[in-house]
Amino acid sequence: MRTIELNIAVVDDIERDRERVRGFIDRYSCDSITAKAEDFVSAEDFLHAYRKGAYQIIFLDICMDEMNGLELAERLRNADNDIAIIFMSTTREFVFESISFEPRGYLCKPYEYDEFADIMDRTLKKLFATEKYIAITMPHSEIQVALSEIVAVLSDNHSIELKMITGETHQSNMLFSEIESILEGEQNFLLCSRGIIVNMDYSSQIKGDVIIMQDGTSYPVRRRGRKEINAKFTTYIARRIRRKLDI
Repeated sequence: MRTIELNIAVVDDIERDRERVRGFIDRYSCDSITAKAEDFVSAEDFLHAYRKGAYQIIFLDICMDEMNGLELAERLRNADNDIAIIFMSTTREFVFESISFEPRGYLCKPYEYDEFADIMDRTLKKLFATEKYIAITMPHSEIQVALSEIVAVLSDNHSIELKMITGETHQSNMLFSEIESILEGEQNFLLCSRGIIVNMDYSSQIKGDVIIMQDGTSYPVRRRGRKEINAKFTTYIARRIRRKLDI
């Protein structure tokens, strides 16, 4: 059995709150998870010790003197996209302000162990998730493409185009029905029109009869079944926001 080793930073200016987190971390640890927690009484103390990659998770209090948790999160995100940030606060008034830092969770004090464990479960699942790949046949070769990097799939006569988050476009001699069959079980992919599948993780909104992507590209929504497509899109986006906010 694989053992996960975690280095966790706990940044909070209140000692009893730091002790609570450490106690929950000890309780969460098991044969397959070993966690080492390190305390910091201020954002400044943490920054003195911080090195990229030194910590996988940071429990970060928002309301602290001098540099607060949101300011520290901003500095972290400028240098480190991998560290999992879990905010803590006595109020939820900062939930929407925190979303831009892509936190793994938001714990409202006083929280119970079940809330802590739920956020840890989801955080570890994300940190150690196995990327899904699919095989795409090309005219003279086959390539493996990460599902998370596909922005859209477009039918092109008897072939398909894959628009990638990198800006690349892969031209494949696969039939659209083949890729549609592969992606139909993936909740983030939406068949919005005949010959067009979009990754809703890279979408922004439905406006009228088009889906607008985060890069400004738009794709049509077919008239037939538009109500169901709108409902599926709205439901998925709401879930995506809830996952970010952990509410």
